[in-house]
Amino acid sequence: MVGSACFAVASAAGLAPHLFGAFARDTMAINLVFFAGSVGFTLAAWLQLLAAVNADRIDAIARRAPLPGRLRWFAWKPREIGWLSAFTQFVGTLLFNVNTVDALLPNLDWLQEDLVIWAPDVAGSICFLAASALALIEYVHAERGWSPGDVSWWTVWVNMLGSVAFGISAVYGVVLPESGELLDGWRVNAFTCLGAICFLVGAYLLLPELERNVKRMAVGETAPG
Repeated sequence: MVGSACFAVASAAGLAPHLFGAFARDTMAINLVFFAGSVGFTLAAWLQLLAAVNADRIDAIARRAPLPGRLRWFAWKPREIGWLSAFTQFVGTLLFNVNTVDALLPNLDWLQEDLVIWAPDVAGSICFLAASALALIEYVHAERGWSPGDVSWWTVWVNMLGSVAFGISAVYGVVLPESGELLDGWRVNAFTCLGAICFLVGAYLLLPELERNVKRMAVGETAPG
């Protein structure tokens, strides 16, 4: 939620600079907020990956069974769709770290901006789209598709919308050699803001989802995922 809020605020400053005053005119400050947001995304993605690595322990807790071995900090499980989704998203967040750090570098020409800022942004957006698609496939397989009454259904779909918005933003973020300007700065900010709001909502929905799963565990029912 913190990472999403940072992206939403920084992009909103580009959309409505008159509402943000001096902050909207300070490119370095805006880029620092984007970087702080990327760190939030990375921390959250790492925790999701940690949960996917230890999915068997979480399942054992839900079933009140003995824990299988020790907590693992990493494991290679590419055949497990939950792990693959979490790992892909984690890689995407690392690419956003690179993208937002490089945006702090001064005096880059158009080619340097495209190589060190735009390219990681596109790659990270592709990872987010792939991760959201995998999470959606996992949910559809487990819950049989159309379930708008389930908070998890909303979580996966809102996150997918956020990933699509980030992807569109990345397309418009290419720097043109003729002008040295973005292809469309307004659309970059608009779709970044939309994506950030979607991820903010998706992160918030994890709270009622957690409450539901705790209640299921309390009555001895295994929580999905």
